[in-house]
Amino acid sequence: MACNSLCFCFSGEPLRDDEYGGEGGRGSTYQKYATYHKTFRVSMGDAPIKAPLQCCAGGIPLTFICCQWHMRYRALNHVAPGSEWDNYLCCQGYLPPCLCFTPGNCGERDCPRTCMCLEACLCPGLAVSSTRFLLMDMYHLSADECDNRIIRFNNCVQVVSCVCHVAAAFNRNLRHLARLLDLIAEIVFFATAGCMTAQVDAEMKYREGLGVGGAIASPMAPGAVLGGYAPPTVASGTKPPPYAGTPLLTETMDR
Repeated sequence: MACNSLCFCFSGEPLRDDEYGGEGGRGSTYQKYATYHKTFRVSMGDAPIKAPLQCCAGGIPLTFICCQWHMRYRALNHVAPGSEWDNYLCCQGYLPPCLCFTPGNCGERDCPRTCMCLEACLCPGLAVSSTRFLLMDMYHLSADECDNRIIRFNNCVQVVSCVCHVAAAFNRNLRHLARLLDLIAEIVFFATAGCMTAQVDAEMKYREGLGVGGAIASPMAPGAVLGGYAPPTVASGTKPPPYAGTPLLTETMDR
């Protein structure tokens, strides 16, 4: 595979049990994802060859926002046909509440399309990953070794770039290196996003070709939850439409 030559020094294995933080740790709830044995039809490493147009659409900055907006819409209606944007949530609930950020209270009910645009602008990595996790939850999919290597390679590059920027704040001689690494990090991120987008597109087309899409009826029953996190109960005593849960930690793409 293409990733073997580029990311050979990164592990393709999922997180070990002890890396989830132990019982009650931050990642212990998501260990079940590591037990899934099915993988995507198209590996991220093969995506540029098997789906070059989708890779370009999802990996070019000029088309990135529109592409992720469209992919989320397709995924939501693949899971629940005809639901339109009824089940949209910021990052689909895969990012738990943090300080003033609470999924479900960010205006998704009134302006889901606008919120999705802002999500793609402000949280591009989570926008791509959240759409992918919808399919992983629905079909019990896991990442293969190539996927893990590419994601770890991307995360490593982002961290190195960040560290270099911090160092450059104290040493002016490192500023040119920091800018160079920042450019490399941008290229790697968008390349990874393009591969991930193409992978999700290929999986939805494959499932729809089999006629197995839309396993969840729409509209969904009040109070039902697809995954881990659910928005807080509203004043009427019923919960808003359900959303997906929190992602597998090894799969979260930095950016």
